[in-house]
Amino acid sequence: MSQVRRAGKARKSARRTTGRKTIAAGSAPRRLRNWAEAQVRSARYRALNAARLGAGLAAFAFAAFALFIVLTGQLPSLTGGIATLAQNQMASLGFTIRSVDVTGAEARHVAAVADATGAMNGQPAFAFDPSGARDNVVALSWVRDAQVARLWPDRVAVIVEPRTPFAVWQMEGRFHLIDRDGVVLEEVEAGAHPDLPLVVDRGAPEAAADFVDILVRYPEISRRTVAIVRVGSRRWNLRLESGADVKLPEDEAGAALALLAAMQAERGVLRLDAEVIDLRQPGEMIVRALPERAAAAGIRERDA
Repeated sequence: MSQVRRAGKARKSARRTTGRKTIAAGSAPRRLRNWAEAQVRSARYRALNAARLGAGLAAFAFAAFALFIVLTGQLPSLTGGIATLAQNQMASLGFTIRSVDVTGAEARHVAAVADATGAMNGQPAFAFDPSGARDNVVALSWVRDAQVARLWPDRVAVIVEPRTPFAVWQMEGRFHLIDRDGVVLEEVEAGAHPDLPLVVDRGAPEAAADFVDILVRYPEISRRTVAIVRVGSRRWNLRLESGADVKLPEDEAGAALALLAAMQAERGVLRLDAEVIDLRQPGEMIVRALPERAAAAGIRERDA
């Protein structure tokens, strides 16, 4: 039995020894793992701090560089260089101007419109300025308005609204087309536009539209009028096809024309061999006969 106890004690002692060895064997890998994890966390922390520090230094350097560029006035040239580089790169991909399409202009004006846009064959399309081109096209005397747009990848489209000829202006023996606003469109030959009213002398273009609008209300007078003459930039005379001059007042020209139309309907005054029909006094009309007619009749002036 003693052997049995010893044996029992021996087995018990063996179990304790085995247990200590297991604990010791299990503790070493855990410590190693903890140490490795701590090293990893430390490395991550150091990397994060380094990244933050690097980002801060980079931001500071960029801010300092930007401040230097602004203070030294080099920003436009720098951005311009970048823009030029980008434009040239896009041009190499086919974004270059090859044609300018003009709509709304007469054939003889198409080339002038295209030239006014400033677009050049082979020019980078992104370097073309539609707004500036429109301003140049509208600056043409006969253009009222225009639209300019880029049609990708290689075209420019121009839509022109031309000014409409309204009258012919004669000044110092030269003739010009004008529009309703009095803008001079172009020089023309005498008699080139017989369908348009002829206005004469300084100040006529600016005032012509309002007066012509009144005159056309009286077709008989309008039909017999060959020229509308501005006098002293204040009032109008009508030169009739008979050679007579109708002198109109500075104010109430419409009322004077109404009186003339009424007298024409009643007495046919526009058929008289008159030199002057004077309507400058409100409600009155004075007819001065041609000198030879007046001499033959023994009169100088008479009321019609």
